[in-house]
Amino acid sequence: FFSMFSLLFVVVFSATILSVNALKMATVAKVGLDLGAANIVLKEGLPEYKSQEVELTPLLKGRKVIILTVPGAFTPGCSKSHLPSFINNYDALKAKGVDEIICTATNDAYVMHFWGLQQGCEGKVRMLSDNAGGLVDLLGTVKQDGCQKRSERYTMVVDDGVVTSWHPGVGTDGVKQPENAWAPKVLESL
Repeated sequence: FFSMFSLLFVVVFSATILSVNALKMATVAKVGLDLGAANIVLKEGLPEYKSQEVELTPLLKGRKVIILTVPGAFTPGCSKSHLPSFINNYDALKAKGVDEIICTATNDAYVMHFWGLQQGCEGKVRMLSDNAGGLVDLLGTVKQDGCQKRSERYTMVVDDGVVTSWHPGVGTDGVKQPENAWAPKVLESL
């Protein structure tokens, strides 16, 4: 009885470890990850200082969506390069079959809304807050910055809920390469 119990424990324990490692690998190897089943809720700032919850799954179903995530709204690199690259390449991205472009950060919905207005995003890039950190936690892109949870810079192409292209702003060697997450690199992959 003891040896049967020991064998069962080893099998269950090994399967659990393999499942955890597979999950870690799935979030590290972003291409192929199914975001459609992730149940992520973001927030969208609205006029009059209101906000609404936005479920990610319906936004992705049956559509090709670009999600760019920045470390923070109103920060220099995000405001001068990353976000503007998508605003400036909006027509070219739409011509490649992109249905929607979404920008996320862990800033609150109001900050994202007003940053979008300041950047001229209306009608081109939808600004959504990941202030609960659900998306960055799922993708494993969290970086602690003082007292605020932020994300590493990246852009991904999601087709019908599945990540088909991943563009990190940091190389595998840990060196920052922000231009890898900008629109011209994404256009090359479409």
